[in-house]
Amino acid sequence: MNRQQAMAISHRIRSTCVLLAVLLAGCADHQDQSPPPGRPDWAHIKAHAKPQLVLADEFSTPVLLKPPASPAWEDGIFISRDGLRLYAFYSPADVYQYAVNTAGQTGCIDITPYLRGPRLGMDLQTNPWGCDKVLHSDIAYATRDSTSRPFGPWRLSNMAAPLTWEGGFQAMDNGDGAIDAVLSRSTDERKNDLYWARGVSHNPPLSAFAPMPDPINSPSQEDNPHLERLDDTTLVLLFDNHGQGDSRTTIRYAMSHDDGVHWTPPAALGANINAGPHDLTGHLYFDGDEWWLYFASERDGALAIYRSLHQTGDLIADFDDWGPAQLVVAPGPVDDGSGFMSGVGEPSLTSRGDLVFAAVYGASNPTPFDASDIDAWIAMRK
Repeated sequence: MNRQQAMAISHRIRSTCVLLAVLLAGCADHQDQSPPPGRPDWAHIKAHAKPQLVLADEFSTPVLLKPPASPAWEDGIFISRDGLRLYAFYSPADVYQYAVNTAGQTGCIDITPYLRGPRLGMDLQTNPWGCDKVLHSDIAYATRDSTSRPFGPWRLSNMAAPLTWEGGFQAMDNGDGAIDAVLSRSTDERKNDLYWARGVSHNPPLSAFAPMPDPINSPSQEDNPHLERLDDTTLVLLFDNHGQGDSRTTIRYAMSHDDGVHWTPPAALGANINAGPHDLTGHLYFDGDEWWLYFASERDGALAIYRSLHQTGDLIADFDDWGPAQLVVAPGPVDDGSGFMSGVGEPSLTSRGDLVFAAVYGASNPTPFDASDIDAWIAMRK
């Protein structure tokens, strides 16, 4: 693992804060298989995990999206507005334990002990260093025909590439069957930057993406983007910012008033949103009457999901006019003590208002290669 690989992994962990994943033992494709002796039984832990829903008058009790939940690291969760498509940052390994255990090491590293879950056909072999395998992420997606039916299993998207790290996929429906898509990417030359593709299919090739226009990308690290159209010519982009030498995570925004040709300099949202130490994964939602900003924050300890109401509803005139943060979902218990919940985050909502988010849980009997897991959950709008 070279220095840039280590930086990419370190950034991915930082950008998701406590959303750390460790998966079921072995490389089998079935989540509910019995784990080897001494390893956590993730199927059991997940069955007893209870995210704490605060707004029970608005949402039903959260449930695990199974399928497509698998024994792999799945974060950067996004559901399309029509509720028919689900996307995730996907790596078939315990990325967190890998980064911790290999920090400072050079040369080729055996990733085999960390591999978990379906590979989905990912290319883990192509590399310029002559290593047997190298770890990275791709974007996976799952689909369904109707919101009354379950999702199918994860599939590798057309945005897959060997060696580089892709994640944070978000899509904006253009109303004509096409989307504008934005994602984050780490390469050997650059830290995380934001890339976008316009007027593409729901599963576009990675070659359709280009770096976002100046001044969006910077020497700092940009991740977890969210793109929204406010009118025919006005776009707003939210993203996580990780400053150089700055351990905090903040949500920034930039606006374009000419349909994406030019962008304003990114600015941090105010104190109602960026309360610290980590605020991230902002997601705009219009309920038909009012605009809400859903986001994740560690302001009260563990990472939890909050929302804020725009005070005037005029996002173009004064975008950064968000009211006090309201808790939506917090990590709850694993009710039999077999594990614990570490955090919830990465909210995205369908047009109907169903809330999809990522939940991470730890095991009470961890191993050096097997300590926590992360999956997509959904809380249906009542």
